[in-house]
Amino acid sequence: MHEEVKITVATGPAGVIVLAAGQATRMGRLKQLLPLGNRPLVEWSIQSAREARLGPIVVVLHPAVAAAGIPRHPDPVVHPVVNPWPERGQGVSLRLGLRALLQTEPSLEVTLVVLGDQPFVSANVMTALVEAFREAARNAVACRAAGMESAPSVPVGARPVWNGKPGHPVLLSRPLLSEALAFPVTDGIKPLLDHHRERMLFWPAPGPEVITDIDTWEDYYIITRRLQSGEHHQASGERR
Repeated sequence: MHEEVKITVATGPAGVIVLAAGQATRMGRLKQLLPLGNRPLVEWSIQSAREARLGPIVVVLHPAVAAAGIPRHPDPVVHPVVNPWPERGQGVSLRLGLRALLQTEPSLEVTLVVLGDQPFVSANVMTALVEAFREAARNAVACRAAGMESAPSVPVGARPVWNGKPGHPVLLSRPLLSEALAFPVTDGIKPLLDHHRERMLFWPAPGPEVITDIDTWEDYYIITRRLQSGEHHQASGERR
């Protein structure tokens, strides 16, 4: 990884990848299609990405999820991609998503990787994470241009943190994209993030939604109750 990173990471085009090709083996059925409020679970993440207006959105789907008509509402900014090998893990979906996003926006500088089973990660959280990263990058570049001896390194990515626990979405800058494409397809995103931990921005999240996902039926029932009670509005900071 080169130490010098162009200022374009702070100003260039952004895009979003929504990962929704998992098999949900612990639940025994595709959680992406579980009803949550007035829409399938995965549509919450897609809608938040739309509302964030960061750039093109690639949604990587399990074949059965695509066959069910997801995304439900055609949108020129949303580009569905089917992962024909969902059993091979998240690494395949990430690679498919990155390739599709780079084809859509070749000058991409910032990519936000969103999970399709985190329904309460709002557009506000997505845009705030991107802006925090860009501000940190601008500050680091300015410090280096001024010749400061203790100038911070330009971050190459960012993660939200709640109560000391890193969460999602994950932000990858342009310098990490080629590495992400070269990682073994059996790996998810974690080895890449661990390798560059010293140059990741860890952003204090406004609420626990960044570490709240649905992996079990208990998770689903808890989130359903939160939705019914309106609790998620306070957690996400906006009415959905």
